[in-house]
Amino acid sequence: MIHPRRLKGTPANVARYYTVGDYYTKGDSEHSEWGGRIASDLGLSGPVDPCIFQDLLAGHVRGQQLGRHRADGRIEHHPGWDFAVNAPKSVSIMALVRGDERIIEAHEKAVGTALAYLEEHAEFRRRDDGKIIHETSGRLIYARFTEHASRELDPHLHTHVVVLNMTNRGDGDRMASLETRSMYVEQMTAGQVYRNDLAHRLRELGYEIELDPRRGLFEIAGVPERLVREMSQRAEQIEAHAREHGLTGQAARRRSFYETRGPKERATLDELRSRWHERAKPHEKSFDQLERAVAENGEQAIGVDRALAGRATLFGMRQSEVREAVNNYGRMLRVGLASHVGEVRSSDLRPLLDEHEIRQKLLATSEKTGDAILTRGRTTRQSVRRELALTQHIALALDDARPVASSDRLLSVLEGAGLTPQQEQALVAVATSRDRVTGILGVAGAGKSTLVDVLHRAAEPGTEMVALAPTSSAAANLGDMAGIPSRTVASLLASGGQGLTDRHVLVLDEAGQLGSRQALRILELSRLTGARVILLGDDKQTGAIEQGKPFWLLQKLGMTTAHLTESMRQQTRSMKGAVTQARAGDFEGSLDRLDRVVTGMRADQLAENLVTEWTRLKPETRATTNILVLENATRLIVNSRIRETLRTEGAIAAEDSRLEVLTPAALSDEEKHFARFYSTGQVVTFGRDIGAAGIARDSEYRVLGMGREPNGRQIVRLVNGNGRTIRWDPRLGAARHINVFNRDERDLAEGDRIQWRLASKQLDLKNAERGTVEKLDAGIATIRWDRDDRLQQVDLGEHKYWDHGYAETVYSAQSKTYARVYVLAPVGSGLVNGQNYYTAITRARFGAKLWTEDREKLAEKLAAQSGEKTSALEGLGRLGQDRATAFGARHEGHLTALRSQQRLDRSERQERLANRSSRGKPSNLAENLALRARGAAEIVDRWLGAVVESHRATEPGRVSQEDRKAPSLDPELRRGGRDDR
Repeated sequence: MIHPRRLKGTPANVARYYTVGDYYTKGDSEHSEWGGRIASDLGLSGPVDPCIFQDLLAGHVRGQQLGRHRADGRIEHHPGWDFAVNAPKSVSIMALVRGDERIIEAHEKAVGTALAYLEEHAEFRRRDDGKIIHETSGRLIYARFTEHASRELDPHLHTHVVVLNMTNRGDGDRMASLETRSMYVEQMTAGQVYRNDLAHRLRELGYEIELDPRRGLFEIAGVPERLVREMSQRAEQIEAHAREHGLTGQAARRRSFYETRGPKERATLDELRSRWHERAKPHEKSFDQLERAVAENGEQAIGVDRALAGRATLFGMRQSEVREAVNNYGRMLRVGLASHVGEVRSSDLRPLLDEHEIRQKLLATSEKTGDAILTRGRTTRQSVRRELALTQHIALALDDARPVASSDRLLSVLEGAGLTPQQEQALVAVATSRDRVTGILGVAGAGKSTLVDVLHRAAEPGTEMVALAPTSSAAANLGDMAGIPSRTVASLLASGGQGLTDRHVLVLDEAGQLGSRQALRILELSRLTGARVILLGDDKQTGAIEQGKPFWLLQKLGMTTAHLTESMRQQTRSMKGAVTQARAGDFEGSLDRLDRVVTGMRADQLAENLVTEWTRLKPETRATTNILVLENATRLIVNSRIRETLRTEGAIAAEDSRLEVLTPAALSDEEKHFARFYSTGQVVTFGRDIGAAGIARDSEYRVLGMGREPNGRQIVRLVNGNGRTIRWDPRLGAARHINVFNRDERDLAEGDRIQWRLASKQLDLKNAERGTVEKLDAGIATIRWDRDDRLQQVDLGEHKYWDHGYAETVYSAQSKTYARVYVLAPVGSGLVNGQNYYTAITRARFGAKLWTEDREKLAEKLAAQSGEKTSALEGLGRLGQDRATAFGARHEGHLTALRSQQRLDRSERQERLANRSSRGKPSNLAENLALRARGAAEIVDRWLGAVVESHRATEPGRVSQEDRKAPSLDPELRRGGRDDR
């Protein structure tokens, strides 16, 4: 790990701290060393001289004094930063307790590799025509100090890298103060570069490692875990404090670091080594066994197979773009390295990433997109194709549908609808449009669902409207309010749009939660079937979990969009003002309008204070006051504290039942394809039968561990409910049919509030649905659900996808409305951003209270971190040239051909549906098989036709003049967006 820290204190005190030692007396084996390109220019090498070090900390270099000149004549210079590089605990034990000095040498070399990467990102700031420009110098001077003990005097091999606050363009140039913005962005990648380099060197020394590919961590295999825990007192203190107080993220955990820091204890290094040996004696047998294995393995050079490096590189690219269309080059490198710790190094992956750039499969971005500081922004050609496909879909949807309602029908329905003038205008625009894809951009609570109800009543006879949403609860809400059938986006896509025709109108609510992949598949179904799509959303609310912001992008690319700017949900002037100002980005003003903002306490105290206030409410007020948190870790803490209070009140029964629950493991589709990302004890279910492996749909399988096939391929060993072991290769099959869960336990009692965490057709339950446990008998719960006051018995031993239902995350609360909300927003949380804040307060009709440590810091963070997703086209600066109108003019011939083809496809589809309807269901097995064979033959026939047509389109003379002039990426669209990496 690399933990950066801004230095404080006078140059003399800082120099003494690092050269003399603070909480123990340094030993001769703890060497210091100058480093960086500027150090070479200054002739500095070898051990760090304390006097020279102090001068440089003060900004004195080659007769130049760095710093800001103050009005009183003083020069103020910040000395620098400490980028501390920490070895894994098992590495420290083998190096410092067992005395393998080869490991210390490997650590020093790995630190050098990480620092070389970090130095590439050294910058300084300059002004150009009044604008601040960040210029990369790639030049540092730093002093390295290796130490062997932690503050708690445990063995801890680590190196303090004091990066001095100076840089320049080249040898002899004047110095400028260092800008560490990019270095802070890249410090996690530098840490991963260190770990991979160190792990690879340890393997070459004969050690074997155990890795965590999700976090990129490793330990030496065979080092007793109990001793690792015993000698990690400092880390345990920080971990325990962070868990107890719900602190997440690096900034929050830094607070745990300082709050758990104990008094200093002086000792010599020799005294510490003697203590360490005594503590390790009970594990002598394990160490002897480990050292024999290391000796048998022997030292050897371990080469890196290019194919392995290629797989790691591709994983880094693909996994990074799961969430964002644009990422830093460093993130792709870090993720690729983390997935193969000890097997590949940065020097193995970087040439391959550079090759992808040369071949234009990886593209450098130049424009701001999203919130992240994109020091070396990169997007993939695949991500660009997806977004270009959105443009093509908008161009093809123009004037491609009949109006949903005529003017006459609209007028008759509008007379008694009670809509505002703005709502009427939006409704008329969407209902009478001849575009197949349209949108309604409305602020939260603008009455979009009411519009859908009126549109349904005004629709032409024969029109079939369907409510869609990314979540089952949002889809059900829209369907219930508009009186139309509802289903999730995922279920529609899984069915392949079966039964859709041009008489269907797909009304998709919470469109801002759609990722690019889902949006494209919806638009493709619309194109194939002629079904209308009306997207409803608010691009200021919490966005998609997956990559992309297609609702926002479709508007930018030319989708016909009506606007609703007035919220109908908020019933008080103060709440209306809070929502309006939050949407405009005035978060200080928005906070002023809330009922109350509670501050002046630590993050752990905030949760306790919120729970105390909530439990003081009357039961009927509690029922309409929702608690909103940002992440699941905080939700669990709040739920636990509420239950403690309710038990003392007698609101829930005193006797608990301990029940097993399954919580999503949050593996991405990329991770699901690699056995190394599965952990022993996890539960896997499948959405499809896998006959060859003997895997049944919807059955639970527990992960026993990993294994390997004779060809070396890694597999997962599963066990079913009958104890049968199955060897399963996760690379076979679609990731969307694989669900991975972690096993956990929860206490439950009669009177408890419960929330369902996974939609269930069998139980007719939506995701995030809430209810109250009225009776609990041996795991059989009788639950009264809030949605319809339905009383239902559920076997929680069989259906384990539930949790306590007191606090709710902002994401699951989206689309819901409450009388009042209590919002917990610790400034240190990585999920505190403008979108989440806006979504949270817009859930309330009458009032909102918010708990945070510091009001001003919260307002500053909300303004700086919008939560907005990245866009490939935005990052490339192509939004203007790729609007549907410009795209259509550039590819007029191609679009004309596609329109003709889609009319033919729809006609054939209608004919097949009519024939299937007239034939009815097959009367026997033979007829069923014959129908399936005929369907397969039709699919093959269409595919062959498409191949022939594609071949004709690429014949010489068939490419239009516009296509020859168009950017190289546009023709890629014709390949169907296939990822050919």
